[in-house]
Amino acid sequence: MQRVDEGAGRLSRFRSLFAPLPMLQRVEERWFWFFIAPFLAGFLLFAFAPLIASFALSFMEWNLRGTPTLVGFDNYADLADLDGKGKVVLKAFSNTVMITVIALPMQLIIGLTFALLLNQKVKGMALFRMAFYLPTVVAGVATAALWRWILGSEGLVNKALDVVGVAGPAWFNEPESVRWGIIFMLIWAGTGGMTLIFLAGLQQISKDILEACECDGAGRFRRFFSITLPLLSPTIFFNLVIGLIGGLSLFTETYVISGGGGGPANESMSVALLIYRLLIRNLDFGFGSAVAWLLTAIVLLLTIVNFRLSKRWVFYDN
Repeated sequence: MQRVDEGAGRLSRFRSLFAPLPMLQRVEERWFWFFIAPFLAGFLLFAFAPLIASFALSFMEWNLRGTPTLVGFDNYADLADLDGKGKVVLKAFSNTVMITVIALPMQLIIGLTFALLLNQKVKGMALFRMAFYLPTVVAGVATAALWRWILGSEGLVNKALDVVGVAGPAWFNEPESVRWGIIFMLIWAGTGGMTLIFLAGLQQISKDILEACECDGAGRFRRFFSITLPLLSPTIFFNLVIGLIGGLSLFTETYVISGGGGGPANESMSVALLIYRLLIRNLDFGFGSAVAWLLTAIVLLLTIVNFRLSKRWVFYDN
């Protein structure tokens, strides 16, 4: 009997989808589609269509001249050829992963530390918050140009090192130091945005809970690790996912630093920069699309893993 009732309920809901709508609701629906039509057109034309085209091109060989040639999975097989095309792909992925693995945790730790400091009630705090957030609104090209000057052979950092008798490297011109220069730049440029998001999360935590814990004798560190950090876990998770996606799609900074070449010795070659070189400079649309889809698959997989693992450590107060 229960199964019959459930089946009848499903049938009723199915029929309700095709039931005639009231006049006012039909008018509202038409206006909805009218206002959303420009976005849908732009999405289909400039996002969805290129997405499908790049997937199709990843199975072809084409250089904008002549007709695309179907090559099957040859482009994906070339990704595993470490003596050929796959060698630079592996280098680009290793550079990108190293930069992200080092820069992202530092951004999270420094951003949270700054947010805790900026959450204090101190006179003129609005100016401090603005100062910490300013690097985030600076364009990526301007940020890279600024850091080329700061970490140049005669830049501010090397002059400061000269004062203590240390000879600083040419950060962006030597294979051993170029990735560290990019990491320092990303930490400076990305920490401000995370600080602002952490600050918003901290201000959502109820003061009553913290005061109750303080009355029960919990110290500052105990309140932070037992109350503040668990309640801030959704914010940490958001910054982690956004930072991971941004790190793996790193392009502007590496392009400006290396002049689009990924040098020296491909040490600043990121995956996004490699895709740009394959598609725009080399006109290798087939292999370039395959690299792009490999990056997409990796980002998607890591995002899914993060969401699955978040159930173990992200706490939602509702």
